[in-house]
Amino acid sequence: MILVDGKVNGNAATFLLDTGANRTIVSAKVYGQVQFKMHQLRRNGHGAGVSGNSIPLPADLVLAERVWTAHRVSVMNLDELSDLLKLHLDGLIGQDILRDFRYVRIDYRARVIELEE
Repeated sequence: MILVDGKVNGNAATFLLDTGANRTIVSAKVYGQVQFKMHQLRRNGHGAGVSGNSIPLPADLVLAERVWTAHRVSVMNLDELSDLLKLHLDGLIGQDILRDFRYVRIDYRARVIELEE
């Protein structure tokens, strides 16, 4: 697992790199002021992964020196996923972020991701 520090709407956040996620997912807790009750994620009985309800909302994201303003993310309750993985998790970085770069190099042994424009 590769964890990436960043910010969501000015709040510090820890993201898990998820190359299988189409969209970046943000925890309702770190997003702040979500007007809806978010149900917990459920394990998917038909294969890998989890499923749950999400709300598409704009968020200001910061990862390293890169800023995305009003980037559309899926806001979800990630408590159960954090418990399952036994780590603090505020979101998942998905392909929508990775596609903004020309090159994506992932070194799983060193737990490093390099993004080049």
